Amino acid sequence: MSRFKELVQLTKEVANALNLKQNRNLKKFMDKVFERVAERFNLCRDFQARAKVYGDAFEAIFITIMETFFPDIKLIHQYEISEICMIGEGKADFVVLKEENKKWGNLKAEKVDKIIAVIETKGSADYIICNGKRIELPRPGMVRTDTVKKAISNAAQVKYGLSTDILFIVITSHKPTSGNAKCMIDLALKSKLFDMVVDVTNFNELKEMVSMIRKRLKFS
Repeated sequence: MSRFKELVQLTKEVANALNLKQNRNLKKFMDKVFERVAERFNLCRDFQARAKVYGDAFEAIFITIMETFFPDIKLIHQYEISEICMIGEGKADFVVLKEENKKWGNLKAEKVDKIIAVIETKGSADYIICNGKRIELPRPGMVRTDTVKKAISNAAQVKYGLSTDILFIVITSHKPTSGNAKCMIDLALKSKLFDMVVDVTNFNELKEMVSMIRKRLKFS
């Protein structure tokens, strides 16, 4: 089993143990997954691997939340978009596709996949428990300015390389409340580079995002 599949399985186990679908305690679910992941992958010792493992775990968290509450939204994980240089390690974290008929001249129409939304995940733990001691971790999620800049760069690739009609949504574990990171996010939202920045622990924000995607799937 690949590490990512193991992470998805772990998130589903935690979701079942917490009865996530009934209580909707998304923050507790996320924190418990990160605790289990830190223990399973020995992140107290292997701190160099921490960022990558937490990033993969956050993608698995998002998958499990969406499958639990919004199973009609089909997420395609790690999707290559070669025309805007999103290949290899730079693949889109997630996309939502819509199948449509396209006709090429006098040829018979064929079905093609149209990208409705590109979803970027930026999440990490804000603490780790090592030897029974809780250690706070700095600048998780979108609190780190470098993380915001990377998301803005990816949004520009999508909006200016493909189409401004494609939704670009950022899913994060933590939103900044002040400073340069918040300022940059506000600018990206105002300029429509970002269509939404969603706190994965906020069920109302998730519902708003899903409503936006459903509308595009219906009318695009």
